[in-house]
Amino acid sequence: MKILLSADAYTTTLTNGVTVVVKTLYDTYTSQGHDVRILTMSGDRAAHHEGDVYYLPSFKTPLYPDVRLSFVRHHPFLDELKEWKPDMVHIHTEGPAGRLAKSIARRSDAPVIMTWHTDYAKFAFHDHSSMKAVEWSVKKLMARVYRGADMITVPSYKAKALLDGYNLKNPNMVIPNGIVLSRFTKELPAEEKEQMLRDMNISEDKKLLVIISRLSAEKNIEEIIRYFPALVKQDPKLHLIIVGTGPDKKHLEQTAVKMGVADNITFPGFVQHDLTYKYYKLGKVFLSASTFEMHSLTYLEAMASGLPLICRDDPCLKGVLTDGENGYIYRDEKEFTEKAMKLLEDESLRQKMADNSLRISKGFSEQAFAENMLELYERLIKERREQASEEK
Repeated sequence: MKILLSADAYTTTLTNGVTVVVKTLYDTYTSQGHDVRILTMSGDRAAHHEGDVYYLPSFKTPLYPDVRLSFVRHHPFLDELKEWKPDMVHIHTEGPAGRLAKSIARRSDAPVIMTWHTDYAKFAFHDHSSMKAVEWSVKKLMARVYRGADMITVPSYKAKALLDGYNLKNPNMVIPNGIVLSRFTKELPAEEKEQMLRDMNISEDKKLLVIISRLSAEKNIEEIIRYFPALVKQDPKLHLIIVGTGPDKKHLEQTAVKMGVADNITFPGFVQHDLTYKYYKLGKVFLSASTFEMHSLTYLEAMASGLPLICRDDPCLKGVLTDGENGYIYRDEKEFTEKAMKLLEDESLRQKMADNSLRISKGFSEQAFAENMLELYERLIKERREQASEEK
């Protein structure tokens, strides 16, 4: 099968969740013998071609870090992809790469799937449902952006409920994201762990908790830093590692100082995706306070790494985190503190929940994810061909 994937940001350094999803599909399908190509935006105003990836000129937008704009309408790369004639076009963006991918789909009469990864309206306007003019505008924009999609897929039932609120005419369905489990199940040698701790100036007797995230306000990391002193008071050996970078990094560092826990928190900075497993392996528990996620890959990665989760209550956790099974869900500081200490003080309980995380993570493998998508591809292609045959 010829499959065209499109996203506005794509790089082999895998700097965001959408990129990881696209790379996972690309790697899995090419290993199965499918002919897969990727249409994306370059990091500058120059076009270039690397293997199966086509980069078109673009420029940054202040709306969201991975959203890019482009005025390209015609380009030899687009002509080449139209001549290639994909059987399926799978779009992972609402931006220019998606618009151009639709033009390729029209030329080859290929079905179009669009996956809704991020609620940009919530990012920009927070509770836009209370702002009638904004809500109306967003609905109009969503209808325009998703026009022409034969199916919209979403990674969780939370995302489906949000998408249903836009009243789009397109059918939609839930297909959970998947990850390459083998990247996170591998072990970290003891000597390498010791060296990492030395490099971060963390003593080996510390009990480590881990956050891996973009450091931006919508991730709500500040909440955990503000709650952290209550944990340290009960166990001074607790240490929090916050991996990642972003616009909120300096503010979070200042918050740690303000809360008196700067010595108990380390910010290693940006870490390439293929190395993040090492930081999961350092930890005993994974933490998240975000309610912005549709279906966070970091939750799946932490589980595959053998970590129980402690996360703020959110609908995206359905099917991922079950309270008391592979971690705990909290709603306020009291619950966070009590549940975290319960898990950290009982090693047998922590290990039981870690084992449950490993078991649950197997349901989110790259093979399961790609197979679910492939079944949808095949169904839509069959329906398109049957429709074409009936029209003759």
